[in-house]
Amino acid sequence: MKNTTVLGFMAAAALAFYSCSPSDSYTISCQYPDNSLNGTYARLVSFNTSLRDNNVLDSALIVNQTATFNGTIPNSEVCGIFSGPRDRVLFVLEPGNITINAENDHIAGSPLNDEWATFRTYSDSVNASAEESYNGIVLNRTITTAQKNVLVDSLITDYSQKILDRGTSLLNNHRNDALGRLVFWMDIANNDIMDANRYKALINEAGNYITSYGPIENITMRYNAQEATSAGHMFTDFTIPNGNLDGSSVSFSDYAGKGKLLLVDFWASWCGPCRRAMPNIAEAANSFPADKFQVLSIAVWDEHDETLKAMSQLNMTWNHIIDANTIPTDLYGINGIPHLMLIGPDGTILHRGLAPNNIMSVVKEHLNK
Repeated sequence: MKNTTVLGFMAAAALAFYSCSPSDSYTISCQYPDNSLNGTYARLVSFNTSLRDNNVLDSALIVNQTATFNGTIPNSEVCGIFSGPRDRVLFVLEPGNITINAENDHIAGSPLNDEWATFRTYSDSVNASAEESYNGIVLNRTITTAQKNVLVDSLITDYSQKILDRGTSLLNNHRNDALGRLVFWMDIANNDIMDANRYKALINEAGNYITSYGPIENITMRYNAQEATSAGHMFTDFTIPNGNLDGSSVSFSDYAGKGKLLLVDFWASWCGPCRRAMPNIAEAANSFPADKFQVLSIAVWDEHDETLKAMSQLNMTWNHIIDANTIPTDLYGINGIPHLMLIGPDGTILHRGLAPNNIMSVVKEHLNK
């Protein structure tokens, strides 16, 4: 009886609290694991077309390992809290008392965020299981490297399919709110096993509220660009005003379609996998006859001085286009680097997404034709 009375009182108090609060008000409490960010500002942002392209809605000083935001919002919106160059948490901004643990990205306190947290918990569980299986494959001394690669590819496919299935199921109940936009953006459109055909089918079913969201429109454009520049198509030209090392203008067509097999490497100085691929690229650059084959590295998403420094450090002695930023990656629908492309002597795209360790065999195959 006593417990019932207490629970009844608590329920009444909670009802009184929410009835006294504006229905569109929110409070966000973002908590950090240590005091290293104390005295700096956290930013509450919304998004135009991507994570990089965002609007600052509010900022809050981090005090005692906590940033607090208050405001009103009539409907739900996909937002993020950015606390540094790469520290971010994505969530649904909606009325309620939202708590965010920046260390593990756990979000609670409002209906859509509670569902998002449940989905993320599932995703983390599947990921942990996949990591355990991956470690077992890597440490297995009874199978060859080729067999390990097959097992790892299968593991990635299985993990990605589980996330895609759960994300699609969640989307079915949220086609007209920010949670639907968030899960489509993060876990459906950018899923590792997503391809243009599957994306087309999903985007056609998603509904206007989802498809009209800026980041998703951007992804749709990316898939369209990938399709237009897939293997079998002629290369798409572009010009970088200061893209030559001497500061002069350069076009992709200065290299592509000039009667030589062309290996194109889209890269950036800060990209670890790009740097690790350089020995493979250098081997190709030094192994095949210059009258039949050449290499072109195109620096994207990078700073001028950092590009030049990395070129020197990595001994990249072949052809370059620098300061290309997003121009070629938008045209070719490139979402991640390194991205290696092989273009035929006549300018026909032969391969996209070539693995660094396959460069030598694929180039030999085409040169021997």
